[in-house]
Amino acid sequence: MGLSRVWSTTDKDGPTSHINEKGIGWIIAAIFIIGETAGGGMIALSYALTSMGLIPGLILLLLCSGFSLYTALELCWTWKIMQNRWPEYRGDHCRKPYGEMAYRTIGRKMRSFIAFMICITQIGFATVLVLLAAKNLSILLHFFFSLDINQCYLILIVGLAVWPATMLPSPMHFWQAALFSAGSSTFAVILVVIGLAHDAPVCSQDVPHEEPNLLKAFMAFGTFVFAFGGHATLPTIQHDMRKPAHFVHSVVLAIIFCTCLYLCIAVGGYLVYGSTVGEAIIPSLQIKWIQQTVNLMIAVHVITTIVIVMSPPIQQVEALLKVPHKFGIKRFLVRTVLFWFVIFIGLSIPHFGPVLDLIGASTMVLMTLILPPIFYLSIRTQEVIWLQENEKNEDVAEPHHERVTFKEILRLTPKPILALNAAVLIFGIIGGTLSTITSLIRLADSDMAAPCYWQYFTKGLPFSGDNTGSVSCCGTYRNLTVSGQSPIGYCSHPDF
Repeated sequence: MGLSRVWSTTDKDGPTSHINEKGIGWIIAAIFIIGETAGGGMIALSYALTSMGLIPGLILLLLCSGFSLYTALELCWTWKIMQNRWPEYRGDHCRKPYGEMAYRTIGRKMRSFIAFMICITQIGFATVLVLLAAKNLSILLHFFFSLDINQCYLILIVGLAVWPATMLPSPMHFWQAALFSAGSSTFAVILVVIGLAHDAPVCSQDVPHEEPNLLKAFMAFGTFVFAFGGHATLPTIQHDMRKPAHFVHSVVLAIIFCTCLYLCIAVGGYLVYGSTVGEAIIPSLQIKWIQQTVNLMIAVHVITTIVIVMSPPIQQVEALLKVPHKFGIKRFLVRTVLFWFVIFIGLSIPHFGPVLDLIGASTMVLMTLILPPIFYLSIRTQEVIWLQENEKNEDVAEPHHERVTFKEILRLTPKPILALNAAVLIFGIIGGTLSTITSLIRLADSDMAAPCYWQYFTKGLPFSGDNTGSVSCCGTYRNLTVSGQSPIGYCSHPDF
């Protein structure tokens, strides 16, 4: 009996492979990952690439992609090993798989810490999506109906629209939302590429590029991690699968697909618009119907993704409060309080850019790049020790349950695996720390709007119009129009 058995639980179905007849297939699971991941952070990638420069930005983007793929696979392998070793994880109901990984590898205190971090991460993620949905809805109402409604009211409208869907039990019960989410974001990218091709002949003649800024570069790290940072939800999706061992296929397909989408957006925006692109690429598109259709697709994406993103913290809190696994007054109250807490945060910080960078740089780095390697190296070493004991003594039937030491991990893990995980951890710790600090500096220095409720009680929240144009025009002076029309009243910030 060799140590190759450690890997057998990760790359093929064995005799102990868990099958959940009511679960979702691996393709639907991949759609869930795409639906949750591609969208909110995607539209900010051109700005992030411009902040770093083309070559350094592409290197960082691809590093984030590769490392995120590897750590997602580590979460898959960890959960697969746990399901094979502990029967309680093979049931239909496990509300906090990410927390159980922490418990089995590190201890009870880490499980409590993970529960807290998942709530912070996913609530922050959901807040960004709510703000983005409200912003896109504001643009759409202005374009189609000439209605200029204060974004604070739109945050409440988005909340009322999404609130009922948060009552659905778990991801396997709202796979349609994932389908809409993934489809809308993919269609949005196709339209953006069409818009880039249309604008390129004029805009590419004058593409301004600012000198790379170190502060903006660190914030770009947070944007890139945010774009790939759906790891807190992955174990929940895997547990709801018909065959959790096949989740590896879902992860590989989803992250490669998302990377292709991201490269189209980031590189296209950099080459065509340069530094004129803002926090989102959408206003730079000069074909109005494409611009607004992309806005609509992103709005559909983020509204449906909110439901997926809210699932892990809801499951965590319900497990803590021992809420029954069926709809009732307790479930209604818990989910209502959690969801409207997200809306309250959105009303307190009604602009998504600084929040996106901070969440991506801090909690998402922890959940995406730092904790998965720790979990996997620990559970893998436990498995090796148990196999060694089983080789020496045929009577050892129970797996080794003791937490492993750092020295045991170093001794029993192959050097290539150790080196790869060390690279991921160094990348995550250094990048996350510096990016968090710079994001906090930006958040403190930015001229942000006051909380909505403060505005309401001090000066009210009137419907307000905006007579400037809706296109962020290209060129050094932000006044180049592809159609040749006057930039006055068409470009949002022309510089004469």
